[in-house]
This record gives sequence, structure tokens and C-alpha cells, in this order.
Amino acid sequence: MKMEKCKLLFLLLLGFAMYGCQRQVPPVATTLDSTESKEPQPIAGDDAVQSGTPESTSNEFVIDVRSQEEWDAGHLRDAVWIPHTEITERIGEVTEDKSAKLVLY
Repeated sequence: MKMEKCKLLFLLLLGFAMYGCQRQVPPVATTLDSTESKEPQPIAGDDAVQSGTPESTSNEFVIDVRSQEEWDAGHLRDAVWIPHTEITERIGEVTEDKSAKLVLY
């Protein structure tokens, strides 16, 4: 009986030790820093050349179409918030370029 209690205690301690040794994932920032712009910023595509010249910048924009509560809970750094119910009326706020790539989520 005493041996079974010791085994149980050992297994519990082993379980806690394994749980405590799990790799920690750093938290993701969910608010804009004071240095970040609220204007939509083009994001670099996989096929774009990163030379710093305007010709090499990809013309892609990220648009968050979720609800206000979801946006406030966290969003991508360069995303622009336009609710899905307003996307057709407000898409011109992001870009006038008809060939621009738009990523909606």
C-alpha cells in the first residue's frame, strides 16, 4: 500500500516536471505601438526582390474583415480593419490600384 502511494507521488511529480519544462511561446503584441502607422502598408511578397527601391516593393495589402471585438482582441501589425459588411464601399481607402493584391482575413 505504501509502495503504491510512493509510485503515485512519483508519477505526479514527474508529470508536473514535464509540464513545467514545456517550451514557452512568447506573447504576440495585439496593439499598435506609438511608432506604428495606422495607414495601410504594402507587405512584401515571397517573389518580391528586397532591394529597398520602390520598383521592388510588392503591392499587397492585408485587410481584416472581422468584427470590431475580434480586431480589438488582436490583429496583424500591417492590417487595415474594414468590416466585411463595408468592404465594397471602403476598399478605395486601402488602394486605388486595381492590380494590387488584397489579402482578406
